[in-house]
Amino acid sequence: MNKNLNPLNWTKKQQIIGGAVAIVLIGGVTTGIVANANHKAEVRKIEQLSKEKVEKDKARAEKAKQLEKSNEADSKKLLDVAEKTPTDKNIKLAEDSILKVKNAEVKKAFDNQVVGIKNRVKL
Repeated sequence: MNKNLNPLNWTKKQQIIGGAVAIVLIGGVTTGIVANANHKAEVRKIEQLSKEKVEKDKARAEKAKQLEKSNEADSKKLLDVAEKTPTDKNIKLAEDSILKVKNAEVKKAFDNQVVGIKNRVKL
């Protein structure tokens, strides 16, 4: 084997250059490892934020469904009250409550019911 390949036989100049190369290599490897770890942490953070956003969206959608059901139930109750005692106040409350309903089919059915109540009151 060549004598120059053994680090114990190197001259002072070769040892300094070898040490500098080793330091540069160690620094490069360390920088690569740290950069990779930071990238993975950032990816995990983004995934966590997207999961939280999806959960919030689901919760918001569920809350909207519950609110819609609640609005429909309130409108139905007020329509029943207006049906039993058709005063202007009860009809107005039922109409205002129907405006909060977003489902077009239900809204149309409730509106038709209000029109029927109003026609009976006119008679």
